[in-house]
Amino acid sequence: MANVRTGRIIRSISGFYDVRTGDKVISCRARGILRKTGESPLTGDMVEITVEKGKGMVEKILPRKNSFVRPAVANVDALVVFAANVNPVTEPFLIDRVAAIAGDQEVPVILCVNKCDLDPAVDLVRIYRNAGFTVISASAETGQGVDELRSLLKGKLTAFTGNTGVGKSSMLNALCPGLSLPTG
Repeated sequence: MANVRTGRIIRSISGFYDVRTGDKVISCRARGILRKTGESPLTGDMVEITVEKGKGMVEKILPRKNSFVRPAVANVDALVVFAANVNPVTEPFLIDRVAAIAGDQEVPVILCVNKCDLDPAVDLVRIYRNAGFTVISASAETGQGVDELRSLLKGKLTAFTGNTGVGKSSMLNALCPGLSLPTG
């Protein structure tokens, strides 16, 4: 007999969903009926699952408070947009586009200007602070801004987004020592 549980999808890879239910993480597949109805589970979704013989199945996606296509997440409390003024230089259009999409869903945006040890990006920081954004000048390499970002994220389900190479994984490693995500 299947055991019904409610949990949050904490990771999704190639049609497999890791669902945290209390203190357990259960690997699940999604019922085909979800595809037929056009629903696709996202990381962050609250879901109902059935578990039988240690295998999980996502049966239902519970109502979302928000969702994003890129990054493919749902139910976030905040969105951190990573930018850098060096290697690679972030186009402000990217920041503006993500901020507009998040604003439409009433999700606060934190701009993390990383790699400030290489280039402090003074103009970029000034422009977005003057526009009313929470902006953190950071360097995952030196630790600058790590504690400030950590305090802003505390107790929130947060997604990171930004161009490849701006330091998202490096910052996650700085925020959570021992995580050891690959970088570079």
